[in-house]
Amino acid sequence: MKCNECRELMVAYLKQELDENQVGQFEEHIAQCTDCQTELEGARKVAVVLDQADEEPAVRIANKMLETAIDRRASDIHIQPMPDKTVIRYRIDGVLDDAIIIPRYMLDPLVARVKMMADMALSENRMPQDGRMHVRHEDKDYDLRVSIVPALLGESVVIRILDKAALTMGLDDIFKHEDVRAQVEQLLASPSGLLCCTGPTGSGKTTTLYAMLQHVNRRENNVMSVEDPVEFQIDGVTQIRVDQQAGLNFATAMRHILRQDPDVILCGEIRDMNTLQTVVQAALTGHLVLTTLHTNDAIKAISRMIDIGLERFLVAGSVTGIIAQRLLRKVCHDCAEERAPTDAEAQWLRESGVVDVPATVKSGKGCGNCRGTGTRGRTACHEVLMITPELREAIAGDMELRDVEGLAAEKMVPMRHDAARMVVEGSVDITEAIRVLAFMPSYE
Repeated sequence: MKCNECRELMVAYLKQELDENQVGQFEEHIAQCTDCQTELEGARKVAVVLDQADEEPAVRIANKMLETAIDRRASDIHIQPMPDKTVIRYRIDGVLDDAIIIPRYMLDPLVARVKMMADMALSENRMPQDGRMHVRHEDKDYDLRVSIVPALLGESVVIRILDKAALTMGLDDIFKHEDVRAQVEQLLASPSGLLCCTGPTGSGKTTTLYAMLQHVNRRENNVMSVEDPVEFQIDGVTQIRVDQQAGLNFATAMRHILRQDPDVILCGEIRDMNTLQTVVQAALTGHLVLTTLHTNDAIKAISRMIDIGLERFLVAGSVTGIIAQRLLRKVCHDCAEERAPTDAEAQWLRESGVVDVPATVKSGKGCGNCRGTGTRGRTACHEVLMITPELREAIAGDMELRDVEGLAAEKMVPMRHDAARMVVEGSVDITEAIRVLAFMPSYE
């Protein structure tokens, strides 16, 4: 018997499903092969954990964990190992909260149960793994993305709950104010050019990109995308998933997409010079390209592209607009109450473009519907930088980048102006707006 044949029979051997002849051959090989002896011990441990994962406690905890997360509108579930316990945490409206604490010995069975649900390698606990699962709760279907990494105290699990409501969101749902929405619609009406959406991780860039993609996804357009991973399937869009192990990265996929006669291309993220060059080439050759870039605000995207290594004249010639955004927690309307803004808050509103500072602003005092937080749900605030001819000339020329950024700031309404309007409208607490936008760059 060879080693590969032995490995295929290990599970059946442990379950006592082999006949006498197979058992004899298997045990004879195991007695002579130290490598297979080691693998058999590992398989034996895995079999014990799998038996525990199929038992009622692990199944019940996993099901309850998923149901509670969906009911509470969580975006992520964290299973975090600790020395004496296992903590299950939910990220709700961008904030993590300890939700369930279970005994330490339940970690391995629970992780194994998650692996089974996500069709992941059950015996692999030394390398990171990614997977997906599909669950149904209260007559609704949910897609979940699973990431498992080995940590010092055990395997750490993060489950992203993908909200399919993102597929039904249009520009009206994303861009709350008409003037901002009009700028975005003008950029999307262009037949070519590079339109970037910027912001930190977790700021809603993917949802915004999908809304823009839906806006241009018309019968007369060939729309294609390269994503890592593909979070939602969109009818009418040819979606390509990045596969690094197979050698299919963003840059490679973009080069081949250009031979597919596309009108609109979505490139999930610009990560390196090769991807940036390919994206710019697509924008300069008559394609509308939507992408994301990790910068603090819209203006910094210009210098970021140049820092990556792109020539200034290529930035000027390809980029048509840059959208930056942040997510703000909304005031819970069930417990909202009015209060007078402090002097510092009133000054912040004035500096943010509010001419007539209101006598009162809304804050949530906390109730059962918002679990005492005073906030429920999130909304996005934006700033849109349109690349005007004057700004394009400055980017391509010899002007210092700091001066280019200053000129761009003069051409753009800053994000805090959008957030301040939400405060005046009563949808966002002013303390939340100040907290989120406190570290935005200043160009004064």
